[in-house]
Amino acid sequence: MQVDLKDGIVSLTDFARNTRDHTEELIESKQPRVLTQNGKAALVVLSAEAYEDLAHDAEEHRMDMRLREALVKYDSGDRGKPAAKVYAAIRKRTAKRRSTK
Repeated sequence: MQVDLKDGIVSLTDFARNTRDHTEELIESKQPRVLTQNGKAALVVLSAEAYEDLAHDAEEHRMDMRLREALVKYDSGDRGKPAAKVYAAIRKRTAKRRSTK
């Protein structure tokens, strides 16, 4: 997500004075707005939709990295744990959770 340096940086004071206008622009553009305080970047504001898109992209990236790591391990001979052991561990954790409720 790129910040438009021409329109994407606003003082905190201006944002507070014109919140409605800035909010409409944030929703329409789906771009972040950098808010400055005393001339320095202090906050970044996003529309809810832009935040959801950003969070989704971050989760996709995290899952891609986990998959890449698993493929590298598999390629180097690490085949993981046998399914029977994994299922037994899951059953054990599940039983433990149920007994503590």
